[in-house]
Amino acid sequence: MAKATIKDVARVAEVSVKTVSRVLNDEPNVRPVLQDKVHAAVKALDFKRNPLARGLRGQQSFIITLLYSNPNPGYILELQNGALSQCIEQGYNLQIHPCDHNSADLIKSVESITQYSTQDGFILTHPLCDNKELIALLDEKNIPFARISPFVREHDSPYVMSNDEEAAFEMTKYLISLGHTKIGFIKGHPDFGATHKRYKGYQRALENMGLTLDEDYVKQGMFTFETGESCARQLLNQESRPTAIFASNDYMAAAILKVAAQMKINIPADLSVVGYDDAPVSQQIWPSITTVKQPINQMANTVVKKLIKRIKKQPFEEFDTEFDCELIIRNSTSPCS
Repeated sequence: MAKATIKDVARVAEVSVKTVSRVLNDEPNVRPVLQDKVHAAVKALDFKRNPLARGLRGQQSFIITLLYSNPNPGYILELQNGALSQCIEQGYNLQIHPCDHNSADLIKSVESITQYSTQDGFILTHPLCDNKELIALLDEKNIPFARISPFVREHDSPYVMSNDEEAAFEMTKYLISLGHTKIGFIKGHPDFGATHKRYKGYQRALENMGLTLDEDYVKQGMFTFETGESCARQLLNQESRPTAIFASNDYMAAAILKVAAQMKINIPADLSVVGYDDAPVSQQIWPSITTVKQPINQMANTVVKKLIKRIKKQPFEEFDTEFDCELIIRNSTSPCS
């Protein structure tokens, strides 16, 4: 069956080709009744727009570029899926571009993207979303962008975020409710805003429940399995070791399980372990990891909506959106023995 054309849509909707074009490009001052007829015809004919042709006519590429620098593959996959579904729904293409946020060539790399490829806007994930030079570059080039989980919010770009501090607070309270008072904490990469929010939630919960924070129980990880393993050994080799450990992501939590098994420490009977992100690894090992689930897919979907509104210069219903997280209780935690 031949693909439907814009002329077919106009014929079925009983309007002109120009009217169809105006409706599909979200131009103002088109009567609602005509919009309804065009959208109905598009659906009936399963009409697919050609992004390249649209770009040539309207000086838009209909490409959104997602920039990321994150060692967590599960997080990135969820992010891509959420962003892609909204791009498809709105007739945009998604371009994925990994970056090293520590690279001296980061700005040069992004500038090269803007020179040699065409995009209508960028999505910046953390920690890129807090990079002042990168933000200044996009502002200078007048390229719209939206941010996911910024630590610094003082900018007029739309953003989404999850309530990391509150989620970490609730998870720490959960461990305390199980009778744990010696709770270790493995931080994430210091360049990520989420690292500081999660640690603050842990601190606040201890203070709220009348417990003293022991600095010997706090170790600096980097969101990787390897650093989780190193931190776990430091914590579990202490003479007075913690009875529970809160890792700032699931990969570091999984590393704790490995070290505990090597040291013949039973989880959860002798040690409770919790993570963050609800990454696939949290259910792929045993015991499955108690963790915090972020609505990453929904966050990415929403941030694309906001970015497209910014691209089209449409008003926002909400400039920023904060999402709640959910505690997922599994088999790696139990009452303190």
